Amino acid sequence: MLKVMEKEMFKGINKNPFFNHIGFEIVSGHEDELSLKLEVKKELLNTNNSLHGGVHASMLDMVQTIHLRKIYHTSVSAVNLDVHYFAPTNTGDLFARAKVLQQGYKLATIESEILDENHQLIAKGTGVYKILRQSE
Repeated sequence: MLKVMEKEMFKGINKNPFFNHIGFEIVSGHEDELSLKLEVKKELLNTNNSLHGGVHASMLDMVQTIHLRKIYHTSVSAVNLDVHYFAPTNTGDLFARAKVLQQGYKLATIESEILDENHQLIAKGTGVYKILRQSE
C-alpha cells in the first residue's frame, strides 16, 4: 500500500485515460523503485488467447515513463523502446518494475521487466527517453 506522500507523487497518473482504460495500478512507488500491476482480462487477449504484445509494450513504457517523471519532476517522451517477449500469458496478475541504467540531462536510459505471479519473466524492455524540461 502506498503512503500518503507517495500517493501525492502519483496523483496525476489517474488523469491518464489510457492508464485507466487498460487497468494499470501502481502498487509500489518508493524513492528508487516503481511497480505496476495489471490483471490480465479477456479484453486484452489476442486471437491466440494470450496477452496482446501491445499490452506488454504499453506496460513497459508506462512503468518507465512514470519512473522517470518521478525522478526528473517533468514530462518525458520515448525516443526508443526495445521489447523482448519471453513467455505468453492469459490469466492472473502481471507486475512491472523499472530500473534506470543511465540518467543524463537530456536523455535517460531505463529498463523494465514484466513478471507473472510466479515470478516468471514474461517480457523485458529497454527505453531511451528525452527529458522535456520547461526551460527548453
